[in-house]
Parts: sequence; structure tokens; C-alpha cells
Amino acid sequence: MSRSPIFDIAVLGGGPAGLVATLSAAKLARTALILDRVPNSDGPFRIDVIPARTLALLAEFGVDPRAIGAEALFGQQCISWETETPRWNENARTAHIERPLLECALFDTLLTDNRVAIIVERARPHGFEGGSWQAKHIIDATGRAAVTARQRIRLRPAWASRFYWTLRSAAPKAAPEFRIAALPGGYAYRLGSSRHIGVGFVGRGEFLNADPALALKGARFLFDDMPEFAIMKRGATGIASVQWSIPGSAALAGDAMIARDALSSQGLAASLSDALYAVAAITSDRLESLDLRQAENLFTHLTLLKEQITRCHYRTTPLWQLYGQFIGERMAYLAKSRDAPSLWRGRIEEYPSPAST
Repeated sequence: MSRSPIFDIAVLGGGPAGLVATLSAAKLARTALILDRVPNSDGPFRIDVIPARTLALLAEFGVDPRAIGAEALFGQQCISWETETPRWNENARTAHIERPLLECALFDTLLTDNRVAIIVERARPHGFEGGSWQAKHIIDATGRAAVTARQRIRLRPAWASRFYWTLRSAAPKAAPEFRIAALPGGYAYRLGSSRHIGVGFVGRGEFLNADPALALKGARFLFDDMPEFAIMKRGATGIASVQWSIPGSAALAGDAMIARDALSSQGLAASLSDALYAVAAITSDRLESLDLRQAENLFTHLTLLKEQITRCHYRTTPLWQLYGQFIGERMAYLAKSRDAPSLWRGRIEEYPSPAST
């Protein structure tokens, strides 16, 4: 009977963070990628905003910007947040990329690397031994599922997102620059890649299930030169409010560590950075630094998110107040301890249970 192969590092999850972690780890250690499905271009559609420097990082991994929908860099954003009147602001230059195309491009690069074992398993692994593999170290990049985590902390009921999109050719006059507006039931945004353009909604169920045209009343600038919602494709609903995890036996990366609300940071760029740091910590035998990094990144993210909510002109509505209260309470808890890593390892019993949040 043959023994299961033993890898130095096994990466769980085939999203961008997992794929980048695998490509990085393969340069330094015997690596396996464990995933439950092979990325394909028909996956859940979304457009992400990333800094120009992240586009350069992806190019280092062999990803052609044109292959992921990045036709140009954008420096302007139209924002209606502190007031109902939209304003154009100058910001750091960013690119708009299509998530399914990014996953496919990274996976195609991975297929050319014979140092990586690719293992497809439908069951969720929870330890250091899978059904057909073993590993000395695991990097959990399974997104919000965070399959190895001891606990997941999030707002309950969580905010969710839904994206409506169409081909750019169906809206030839619609500008692809990023636009965002605060609304009583959440917020909405618009952006486009080289091939597609769409409008996304983030909030609670009643807001997402309402007539999109009515939900955008007062923020019509998001729908300038766009076709009617009835002829646009509607994506699946997914959780969008902030979430973070208490690590178990594996190192966490990407959304498995901190799933950031897009209001206060560019989550995809941060996830890729987390993945690279996890690999560096493991290969340099500095695992303890991961807890400290998570504590610092989480507190920074919550601080920025709290500031965004405080500036929102709908901040006094019950929905926004509840979100702000949740963040404020968690920030107060995090600030209690000067020994930040103990919040993850030694004092988990002090965290409010998910049922109470």
C-alpha cells in the first residue's frame, strides 16, 4: 500500500489568494494546491478594483493585464457619500479586473509549474492530513468559509452584495470609472472592465430584493447611459460585510483571515498581500508574526471602516447604526489587550459567541 505524499506546504483554496500563495510557495518548498473545483471563466462574475502596483505584481506571476480585463488605469472616482450630491475626486490610479478571468489566468500559470501538485477534493479538509495527502504546513485560503478556523466573527445578519452587469458594447456611452453612493439601505457602486460594466448593490435582503431602479432613486448618476436593469444579467448574492477568523491549526490568508468590506480597502489587493506574507512567515519559520499581522491589519481595517460609516450621511438610520455599533464594540475589545496575538490564541473564550452578534 503506497503512502500519501508529504508536502512542505499545502494551500487550501483555488481563489486568487490561494493561487498566489501556491505560486509563491512553489519557489521555496514542495507544495500542493488543494481545491474543490478548477477555476473556470463561467464562475461567479464580479469586477474588482486593484491598485496599479497590484497589477504589476500579477504581471510578475505571468498574468497579462489585458487577459483579466484591465484596459486602462483610472484616477478619478465619482462619490456621493457625505452628501447626496455626487463629486468627482482624484485618487491613486487603479485598474478594474474581472475575477473569473484572474483566477483562470493564475491557474493557467500554475499548470506550467511542475513543482506543484494539484489535488481536487470535494470534501473540506480540517487538519494536516487529507484523504490523499499530508503536509507539514497548511495555508487556509478558502475565503469566508475559512474551513480550518476555530471561529468566524461577523455581523449578524450580514450585509450581502449583488451585481448586475452587461457587455460594454450594450452601453457604449457608459463611462467605466468607479462611482459609489450611500443609500438608506446600504450602498451601490458602478464600474467597468474592458469587456463588461455593471452596478452592484450592498446591504440587507430587503434592499437587495427591491426593484434596482427604485433602490437607486436619488443616485441616478450610477445609472447614466446604462441599459435597463431588465436586460442586464444578475449575479448571485454573497456576503459583503466585514468578517474575520480565529485561526486553528493552519495559517490563514486572504478572506479566510480577514474578509474586508470594500468600503474601506481594496480587499483583493490585501488578500494577495496576506497570501505572500503567509508563505514568507512559514518558510522563514516566523509563524508567530502571522497573529500579530492579523491583529494589526484587522484593527486598521475596522478603524477605516468606522470612519467611512461616521462620514456617511445616512449614518443615523437603523441599518447603518447597527453596523457602526458592531464595529465599535469589536474595536473596543481588540484595544483591551496590548498582547494582540493573545486575542487569537490564548483568550478566545472572551470573544462574544457568533450567536450573540
